[in-house]
Amino acid sequence: MKPERPLNLSRVRRAFRNAFRSAGTRLFGWRFVRDYLVLTWNSSRRWGATGPGTLDIAGCRIEYFNRSDALFLLHEIFVNATYFFSTSTKAPRIIDCGANIGMATLFFKALYPAASITAVEPAPMTFERLRQNVARNHLHDVMLVNAALAEREGLVPMQDEGKPGSLIATTTGSSAGAGTVPAITLSSLLERPADFVKLDIEGAEYAVVRELVASGRIRQVREMILEFHDADTRAAELGAMIAALGAAGMQVDRRDDSGGRTGTLRARSTASAETDSDRAGRRE
Repeated sequence: MKPERPLNLSRVRRAFRNAFRSAGTRLFGWRFVRDYLVLTWNSSRRWGATGPGTLDIAGCRIEYFNRSDALFLLHEIFVNATYFFSTSTKAPRIIDCGANIGMATLFFKALYPAASITAVEPAPMTFERLRQNVARNHLHDVMLVNAALAEREGLVPMQDEGKPGSLIATTTGSSAGAGTVPAITLSSLLERPADFVKLDIEGAEYAVVRELVASGRIRQVREMILEFHDADTRAAELGAMIAALGAAGMQVDRRDDSGGRTGTLRARSTASAETDSDRAGRRE
């Protein structure tokens, strides 16, 4: 058995800050505090573990392939609430692209239990774990789609390093040694409006957004958060994507990660913002 790691005061302080003062605490309250402290205690006893297992957070039980990857996702999604959005409807329609094992899908359901969610994940084994997590948590109104997103329908190569649940599975790298998966367009999922779209598809976002804007169905999106990748080598594509979203009537806010190669865009329909303002004015 691995020896327990010596107590680290900075890690303890960070754990208590996450448990009592994070965005997750504000959203989910004492249930989150309890689950996070239990999780932190268990993690301290299994420091360095990278195997499969389960974790509980905010009333959700999540089965994962790799503990370090699962903890990364948990902090990004539940602790920091990267994909939080506000809405006036109790049953928003959400599209989760790059759903992986379902961490964000579970976050959205914990946030808005009546939400209708379409979760899209291309990797077959990861998709099966997504399906299991949705079933394990008895989630309703969740449609699962085992496909990649691309600029056009068909088959695309996908590399996931032979690692189920990989956080860097991609359809944009070298096709050498890659398998193929079916691909659909994002516009095909937007025959009706969506309140929120999460897009984390490891470099394919440039082509997918280009098709979405060209189709005109960007107007069906009220708000979206997308992760952009390879900003150092694809700066022109990133600039073109931001400009296209702006020209399509989206207000775009950019946040770069510390390394500068990746970051997020939060794009919100200006028409939706005006509608919200009108509602607020009527209430006053």
